[in-house]
Amino acid sequence: MAGEANPVELRLLAEPNALQDDVSDAAAAALTANRFTGILPSAEFSQVPLIAEDFENGEHLFPTGRLDADEQQVDLRNMNSWRLKLADVETVELLEVHVVNAVAPFILNARLKPLMERVPTADKHIVNVSAMEGQFYRTFKSDRHPHTNMAKAALNMLTRTSAGEMFDTDSILMTSVDTGWITDERPLPTKIRLAEEGFHAPLDLIDGAARVYDPIVSGEAGVDLYGVFLKDYFPADW
Repeated sequence: MAGEANPVELRLLAEPNALQDDVSDAAAAALTANRFTGILPSAEFSQVPLIAEDFENGEHLFPTGRLDADEQQVDLRNMNSWRLKLADVETVELLEVHVVNAVAPFILNARLKPLMERVPTADKHIVNVSAMEGQFYRTFKSDRHPHTNMAKAALNMLTRTSAGEMFDTDSILMTSVDTGWITDERPLPTKIRLAEEGFHAPLDLIDGAARVYDPIVSGEAGVDLYGVFLKDYFPADW
């Protein structure tokens, strides 16, 4: 039942090594990778199963070597993270989403600042890659993927809070940027049906990258943007 903690999740939270015997060969390899340096390659470490779904869904939903249109591992599930409601999101997934989208950028921004302080020029930029889902100004929000909405909103708050100080003290230009709609995150069966009806995401990866790069290009042209959320190349409401 949605909202009830499952036994696998409870075991992982209470005893991180409780499921060691259940870990796949790929995950075991990740856990021992670079054992001499103590560094775990993120791509391999991502294969370590953490939630119940990771143990239950196998080759039939994530076939080895099969990629989607964006050259990512194909996901054949009928329900994915993009369709989850509040009570459907497992605790480990909630934490992972925040680590990737908010905690890691926070650490990178904080640790980059002392290095960027040493550069005497003003062409120093931090672009936090955000998304429309992190905005508050819209009068309507769906009840889906609240955890990703929260994480992007947190990233936007990092920019709003620290961009002024970064610019005033060290001429660092910090912005948040929406890449635009470059991927369709809906489950594959739905995407296939919509594609057959002629739908596809309006932008591609190049469009998204151009939007992320634009604040830097604008800075080189003498337009200093900081402390703003950029959508389609222009400041937008938070």
